[in-house]
Amino acid sequence: MALISRKLFPSGPELRVRDVTVSAHDDFQTQRSKLATIMLDAMFQYVGLLDIDGRMLEINRAALDGIGIQMDDIRGKPFWEARWWVISPETQNDLRELIRRAGQGEFVRSDFEVYSQEAGEETIIVDFSLVPIRDSDGNVVFLLPEGRNITEKKRAEAALAQKNDELQASWDLICRQRDELQHLYDRLMVEQKLSERLLLNLLPYPIAERLKARPEIVADSIPEIIADSFPEVTVLFADIVAFTRFSAGMSAEHLVAVLNEIFTEFDTIADRRGLEKIKTIGDAYMAAAGLPEPITDHAVRAADMALDMIDALNLFNRRTGYHLQMRIGINSGSVVAGVIGKRKFIYDLWGDAVNTASRMESHSLAGRVQVTDATRNLLEKSFLFEERGIIAAKGIGAVHTWFLTGRREPISR
Repeated sequence: MALISRKLFPSGPELRVRDVTVSAHDDFQTQRSKLATIMLDAMFQYVGLLDIDGRMLEINRAALDGIGIQMDDIRGKPFWEARWWVISPETQNDLRELIRRAGQGEFVRSDFEVYSQEAGEETIIVDFSLVPIRDSDGNVVFLLPEGRNITEKKRAEAALAQKNDELQASWDLICRQRDELQHLYDRLMVEQKLSERLLLNLLPYPIAERLKARPEIVADSIPEIIADSFPEVTVLFADIVAFTRFSAGMSAEHLVAVLNEIFTEFDTIADRRGLEKIKTIGDAYMAAAGLPEPITDHAVRAADMALDMIDALNLFNRRTGYHLQMRIGINSGSVVAGVIGKRKFIYDLWGDAVNTASRMESHSLAGRVQVTDATRNLLEKSFLFEERGIIAAKGIGAVHTWFLTGRREPISR
């Protein structure tokens, strides 16, 4: 069999690499064995050879230098008793179990923390495996242990895992804060909608929108005023006759329940007829047509509401057995409407037309709707009237008035 190429020996008959000397006169098998030793010793990975019982036969220089021992210190001894593995009894037992399995022909692999002097580290982590070596008959005759130092890889993985945990924790925090903000936002929206509903119960929609659009910071010395003039409006006042006497001896809860049922029905009528409810004071109810958005048929709407209110109260009486009656007064003219003040504000009306409408109610009769000439002139084509004549209205003087008695039947064609 041919020897190794002479080119390996350019300077003489021998080649020395560390502790191995290869001679040009060595036979092929000897040269091959020595070159294999040089090759293994030059590897950074840990490579060795065990018998099937796990006793050390050979191992490369990198593994020996890693813990500062010589091959003679461990040759023929159990592999698990070498200094690498004495880090703990558990580690030694785990290695013995891997050797047993590899001796039965199984390729085994596991990460181990072992002793080492490499780079000043007392311990390192190795990716360790055992490869069964078989003879020509398939019997396991040797075990090939291999180990790669993966300490830096494990550290990088641990650092990456820690960073991932930190990122996940940050993300979880962001999600929690997002959810909390969403919850707060949802609550704020609910509160805002509730506030808007409450505001719309106090103010007409256009006025509420104007108030919401005001600057948040307004000096205390500057009054917050919203006021608009309306040249053509019809104002309605209604009052339950002798309600104080009716409610005598009635519990507060029952009294409020009765008024609430009646006025709730009046609110429904106002919405249906297109009037703006202004306010209630005790058993008195005030509404107006033609504001906050001007309309031409304001008087018709107010008259329809007045007749509907009387019908609604009659229906209430039949259902409850009560005998309540109303006085209603209506007047048409110009008013100023708006909101004044900064606390507990309401939408209110001012002007002679308002005062006259109030007097029409207070000087009316039970079960009747009293109107002025100004209102009748706007309604005479569609409604029926009974002339009352001139009355002395408190604070106003003589006023010519009419009782609204019903609607005219449409003329059939």
